Amino acid sequence: MRQTLFIYSLLFLVLILSGCAQKSTMDTVIKTRPAGATITIDGIQQPEVTPFSYKFDFANNQEYTLLVDRDGYFQKEVIVNKNYPLLKKGKILIKLTPSPLWEATTFSPATNNWVQVLVGGELTAKMAWQIMVDAVIKRSANIKELNYEAGYLQTKFTVKKFDTQNGEFLLRCQMIATLVSSEPLIYRIKDVAEWSGNGVQWHPYNRIFIEHANMIEEIQDRLRSN
Repeated sequence: MRQTLFIYSLLFLVLILSGCAQKSTMDTVIKTRPAGATITIDGIQQPEVTPFSYKFDFANNQEYTLLVDRDGYFQKEVIVNKNYPLLKKGKILIKLTPSPLWEATTFSPATNNWVQVLVGGELTAKMAWQIMVDAVIKRSANIKELNYEAGYLQTKFTVKKFDTQNGEFLLRCQMIATLVSSEPLIYRIKDVAEWSGNGVQWHPYNRIFIEHANMIEEIQDRLRSN
């Protein structure tokens, strides 16, 4: 009888220990609001966007660092350990904060990149130049440099400030146009876009203000279609 009880006790202990071992590995579904975010876990970017399943092994690693990225939202860092809310239910839910910088800007091929414009053959050099100046003045009266002989036009930076829960951010854009060839008549255009958190160090931004994008599109359309 005692031997039987001893065996049952050992089996019970094994079940308890195996149960504890299983708890160190947790199957979860990682979700973001909104969905479609890219997750990097401890430096390894996951192949799927949210939502997706992931197994955390806390026997080998007590905590994991998740970096969450999605267009239009601020990057977010999340630390996941055994005490993370909803983890016992097999869920991780990360809410993202919209970026006002993204909302005030749009994509343009000319963002920090030269685009070439071949001027229509019926336009003279003076006519093409006037089209560019008119389009710029319509949306940005702050012209920094205007040199017809050199074929160079540069606006001052348009600067906007954004107050967010992650602090204050500055975004600035500047349009540059320069003559590439007189025969045929070719200009190239670029819009420099940069952001800063302190107004001293500036970093490239991959979108430009909507009014700058409209300005460049008008220049391209009018120079090519006339």
